[in-house]
Amino acid sequence: MNSFTITRDIDAPPRTVWAVLDDFGNIADWSAGVRRSALTTTGPVGAGTTRHCDFAPLGGVNERITHHEPGRRMTVHLYETFKMPVTDAVADFRLEPAGDGTRLTLDVEYRPNRLGRLAAGTTEKQMGKGMGALADDLAAESARLAAGTEREEANDAAA
Repeated sequence: MNSFTITRDIDAPPRTVWAVLDDFGNIADWSAGVRRSALTTTGPVGAGTTRHCDFAPLGGVNERITHHEPGRRMTVHLYETFKMPVTDAVADFRLEPAGDGTRLTLDVEYRPNRLGRLAAGTTEKQMGKGMGALADDLAAESARLAAGTEREEANDAAA
């Protein structure tokens, strides 16, 4: 398997970043690369929860949470892929407090399929770019929500 790590410092507390990650079925609401997303299981989000995502402009995945430690860690296994250069992948999201914000460490492992092996350099770039954009979108959505919460708290204190 190929692997890489992405880190981001996010201007939001871990509870806010976790709230975005843990809204597992609605990733399309904040990630520009995901055209549609939906849970494919019922019940509370946790280990075993699955979803399907369609990407823009094409491709898709079925994913399953394999590790769910609220507020700290979520591991997602991309166990079925469609029109992508990989057969499967694992994305391990770890959150740690960092000052007033959060440090995201995202470890990614993936197995290229035949097409992915033929276009190895392109596959590596595509995976890095896609997962980097996901981390950036997570940071932006978390910061947006944190700023809104701070405004609400300031308005409540002034009232």
